[in-house]
Amino acid sequence: DLGVDNMKNSIARDTIFLTAIQLGTQGMSLILNIFISRMLGSENLGLMSLICTFFGFAMIISNGNIFVSTSRFVAEECGKAKGNPEKIFRYALIFSLILSFSVAAAVFLFAEPVGMKFIHNKSCVTAIRVLAVSLPLAASGSCMKGYFHAYRIVVIPALGDAIEFLVKSCIIAVSAGILIQRGILSIYSAIAISIICGEAVSFLFLTFSMIRHKKPRSQNKTLGFLKYIIAIIPVILNSYIPCILSTANDALMPVTLKQSGCSTPEALSQYGIFEAVVLPVLFFPSMFLSCLSVILIPEISKQRTNGNSIKNLDLISSVIGKTIMYSVFVVSILIIYGNDIGMFISREPFSGKMIMILSPVIPFIYLEIVLEGILKGMGRHSFSSINYLAEYIIRISTLLIFVPIIGFYGIAVSYYLSNVVCNISRIVLITKINGLSFSINEYVLIPLISIIFTWQCTNLFMHIFRLNNLSILPQMIIYTLISFAIYIFIYKVLKNIQLQRKCTV
Repeated sequence: DLGVDNMKNSIARDTIFLTAIQLGTQGMSLILNIFISRMLGSENLGLMSLICTFFGFAMIISNGNIFVSTSRFVAEECGKAKGNPEKIFRYALIFSLILSFSVAAAVFLFAEPVGMKFIHNKSCVTAIRVLAVSLPLAASGSCMKGYFHAYRIVVIPALGDAIEFLVKSCIIAVSAGILIQRGILSIYSAIAISIICGEAVSFLFLTFSMIRHKKPRSQNKTLGFLKYIIAIIPVILNSYIPCILSTANDALMPVTLKQSGCSTPEALSQYGIFEAVVLPVLFFPSMFLSCLSVILIPEISKQRTNGNSIKNLDLISSVIGKTIMYSVFVVSILIIYGNDIGMFISREPFSGKMIMILSPVIPFIYLEIVLEGILKGMGRHSFSSINYLAEYIIRISTLLIFVPIIGFYGIAVSYYLSNVVCNISRIVLITKINGLSFSINEYVLIPLISIIFTWQCTNLFMHIFRLNNLSILPQMIIYTLISFAIYIFIYKVLKNIQLQRKCTV
């Protein structure tokens, strides 16, 4: 169908653009983490990761998942014959400002007890108050990004994110290299200044872009403000539940590591390596899936409002199949080179070991990214919230039981159990609602057979041409490129064989 092909091409084009931006920022983030680790030590890296986690918590609470709700509800209005997307955007902006100012006021007022009783550091009180000021900027910025994504103008929010990242990174790099070491700034002040400057510059850029792309007001009737608030409650809860539980999970990691026998510096060091090295390596190849997930929300919402179930069915099936295919390939690379990648980034043998141990769960982690985009586009925020609740109950329970007994390996157990169980439930719901059949041959056997043949062929090629004698970085690049080409070829051959068998039957 021409309409389906055009939709897929449009989604692919926007995904590639967003991925290019993400590739640059994620790559720079990885370099920045290496720099901070070497300048300030892995203990301070863990402390910075913990502070950023708590700021992320405050930011999500203050904006109420406004990016997703704006993106979805504005897109739905665009899909209606007589919708009023501009009015929905105004509702979203008003709501985000009310919520963010309220949360910012609470954070500002309670900065001193939080700083003194929980972090036990007086210098962080001012930093917390500076972070509070940045919350309304972040919320309104998220709202504007959601608006542009609803209209599929992805360039502007991507540039906004890139500008914000560059400003934050420059301030953090200068602070880590000079200001913190000389005692001019504390680590708390450096993070706070970098965040408020990044959010302010991004806000100004997005505001200017909104003025340039302002659309005329429509007189079409739509939801009232109160009905809009009621409609977005499931969307808000869908961000609050995983946010609260994820923060609790992150806070418990150093605590449970100490219970396993680690000292406080050792616990913070291991936590820092996990958050700043292991997880970024596991998630780095998924950046284009994250971009795709963001695009899927307004696209599926709009097609659903239009009644184009066939387009959504074809899109969902294609996305799930390609995600599994890609994630299996990533697993093969990290199992072979995970140890070398960990050593290259952090010079810690432990990080490479954890990358290799966790790599088999990558297909479930990557599926979660796109499945969540599909569920939100389908308007299934309530199921998503319940599923997240179950996921973090499993993860936190496993953390509390296993980490004190087997140390850091307990974190790996928690990731395996939570991701496998809850992503299977996501797949079951999506396939049931859309009438999809989860083909074991297509989604499991073909990728596995393809990667086994790819591994054998690539190793034979590397051995014949003695490429294994190269230094690790060029060897890894050559191996990845060759194996990817072979993998795609074998995968397509097997898919064609399966298609011919279906046509014969």
